[in-house]
Amino acid sequence: MIAGAVADCNLYVKVKVSNLIDLSCVEIFMIRLRVPKVLAYGAALTAAAMAAGRCSDWEPPPKPVSNWTIDDARAFDEFHVYWLGDTYEGVPLTSLGHSIDGDGVKHASFSYGEPSYYGDADSGSWLSPLEVDIQPFCGFSPKEFRSYYDDFESVDVRGVNGYVQRYDYGWNYVDLWSGTSAIHIGTHKTEFDIEQVAGDLIPIAEDSGARLTPLPPLIANSC
Repeated sequence: MIAGAVADCNLYVKVKVSNLIDLSCVEIFMIRLRVPKVLAYGAALTAAAMAAGRCSDWEPPPKPVSNWTIDDARAFDEFHVYWLGDTYEGVPLTSLGHSIDGDGVKHASFSYGEPSYYGDADSGSWLSPLEVDIQPFCGFSPKEFRSYYDDFESVDVRGVNGYVQRYDYGWNYVDLWSGTSAIHIGTHKTEFDIEQVAGDLIPIAEDSGARLTPLPPLIANSC
């Protein structure tokens, strides 16, 4: 279990366990929180507090719904878009999103599996077991990633460089860069092998079961 204080400008907060006086409510905080002024991934909260037990009487916000279609994603040409098909290892694609973050950077996102709400009334987020988020390389470069993290492992994903972060309870992340895109994959409380998931990415133009080929090398001057 990773624990510790959070620096003001950390991209994400690691894992912190807090045993409350009410023993029926033990909160495990798994937050990858980015300061709004340096927001890169869609919303300031990409993974919020995970709460077990009934801590208060409140209703979570509505589940996220798609605001994009597969045809929309295939027609999009501002940066390379990747997905895992309409199902992945038996887990269906449940929502597609197109958003603009606080820095004006566009994102394409694909969520697989039924989402669960992690957090409380003040800070929380719906997360699916498997999520893929793509933005242009300029939105989050490898250099920027390294400026925030030192708890990662470098991996090769079909010919391109990636960084893997593994935490307890099946919360794992990989960031990689291919073509004109920065690709972020997260698994939440699942048994998915995060490196295998990254290795199974396919271009949005292709469907599940497509033959895997090397990913395009990063075009670093694509900004």
